Amino acid sequence: MRQALGLLAALAVTACVPMGEIHKSTAVQERGDDVTRFGDVAFRELAPGVWQHTTYLDLPGIGPVSSNGLLVVDFDNTLLIDTAWTDSQTAQIVAWADGVLGKPIRAAVITHAHKDKMGGIAALHQADIATYAHPLTNEDAPDNGFEPARNVLQFAGNGWVEGEQSIALTPLSIYYPGGAHTRDNIVVGVPTAGIVFGGCMIKGTDNATLGNLADADTAAYAQSARNVDAAFPRFDVVAMSHSQPQGREAIAHTIALAEEL
Repeated sequence: MRQALGLLAALAVTACVPMGEIHKSTAVQERGDDVTRFGDVAFRELAPGVWQHTTYLDLPGIGPVSSNGLLVVDFDNTLLIDTAWTDSQTAQIVAWADGVLGKPIRAAVITHAHKDKMGGIAALHQADIATYAHPLTNEDAPDNGFEPARNVLQFAGNGWVEGEQSIALTPLSIYYPGGAHTRDNIVVGVPTAGIVFGGCMIKGTDNATLGNLADADTAAYAQSARNVDAAFPRFDVVAMSHSQPQGREAIAHTIALAEEL
């Protein structure tokens, strides 16, 4: 157990693993009639054309730790939000989108520079998939052992990606609320489905804490969470990295936790 806890502590530097917040329920997120398995990856359709992908990092003595991202269909292609934990798992997501869904991934958006969000970015580059990230994500990626994204997102003063990149990444709406879980965390909305992906910044009501704060901007966290609430007022489904989707109560819960920092 001590060895496993040591491994978990080491991962906390480059992953969103919440110390003391590993729930047994994370190991069974993928169960249910609405879940499709493909190799090591579980897929669940949250809305027409919007799929949640779930993968696990198995820690000896601790068990599997889940991480979620999204696949969003755009006509004959899909856009990926966040990789899996590893290159192997991410390659399986690429293969599923192409061979099973029949909608190859044409671009991917990384929400911040932790292992559960960009640990598989090399597999995307191997598949010649365009990758996009906040400039701070690309700055932090090499220190965390990851390849930077090949495209740097440009944010307007209001926090939104606008202009040519916004068009290129349609149907996504990409927003930088300010530092919170990390200094570079971004949030991605799918307006056609009313879904916002809060990544590791937004915590479900099943979380008693904000989890790993090793790289957090604790002073800005509460205001950044309020910014998410204001930026996506009519988005009623909140998808997250480490909880199943909830309603807007997840954002309110995050704000309340952050106000206690």
